[in-house]
Amino acid sequence: MDLLPTLAHLAAIHLLMAMVPGPNTVAVSYCAAGMSRRAGLHAAGGIALASLIWVSLSLAGIGIVLLEAGTLYRTIRLAGALYLLWVGYKLLRSTFSKPAATASANPPVYRHPLFSGFVTTLSNPKSAIFWTSVFARVLPAHAPAWFYGAVLVIVGLQAFVWYGIVALALSSGVSRRYYTRLTQALNGVAGFAMSVFGFKILNDIRIESFVSQD
Repeated sequence: MDLLPTLAHLAAIHLLMAMVPGPNTVAVSYCAAGMSRRAGLHAAGGIALASLIWVSLSLAGIGIVLLEAGTLYRTIRLAGALYLLWVGYKLLRSTFSKPAATASANPPVYRHPLFSGFVTTLSNPKSAIFWTSVFARVLPAHAPAWFYGAVLVIVGLQAFVWYGIVALALSSGVSRRYYTRLTQALNGVAGFAMSVFGFKILNDIRIESFVSQD
């Protein structure tokens, strides 16, 4: 059984999904441009760790459990949505604070970049559902143990490398200079983006709850 093409397929799917802008990109961008290169890389590391957890849970079949347990799944997603809305609120509030205060301090939620990246990714249980559906279609039956280990290595490494590239690009001198000049405006953009993601999850939960009652 030639498993290398399957690994390449999974790697391509994951990389393409990582490149789609979302909460992870916002978190890394904010930490890298607003704080430091090290902070951005720490956020990337947190995202990679959380990605490994979701992939491991998906391989264990927890994604199916979440999908079947509708109330539990909605509760977890609700917690994730509230977290994103809280981050958005903190960033939006900093947008309307005094310039001096904004320049001297980052919103508390981003003072621990590794934790911020980790929680941002972990707050999205759709990752487990996504990976479970992908594995159901792509994974070969009775694959050897090394194959599952390779999947974890690929996902963790790709997540760190891609978001690390984002961090390196946005922590350059030019990027940080422009960020410093536009701190409040960019805080507003990041806060708005996080809030949109949070409200989108809430709306999805509302629609699903309505449908389940019919």
